[in-house]
Amino acid sequence: KKISIDSATLANKGLEVIEASRLFSLDAKEIQVLIHPQSIVHSMVQSKDGAYYAQLSPPSMKQAILYALNYPEIKENSLPSLDFSQDL
Repeated sequence: KKISIDSATLANKGLEVIEASRLFSLDAKEIQVLIHPQSIVHSMVQSKDGAYYAQLSPPSMKQAILYALNYPEIKENSLPSLDFSQDL
């Protein structure tokens, strides 16, 4: 199980900045890249009032991809979920 930052991770983050910039018509300077140590934060948006909205799931892109493919519906699935009563 690899949870580290390497050149592939950084290259992927660069592509994600380009993707977010194009999808949401944002200048790259408006996008901040953060790498969560446990890789459970897949996306996060801060609203004007300072509140954050995040998509959190275990360190796999399965949940994020399932969400994107079924948007705006949220479908039941058998993927593991986070247990906030346990150490993450």
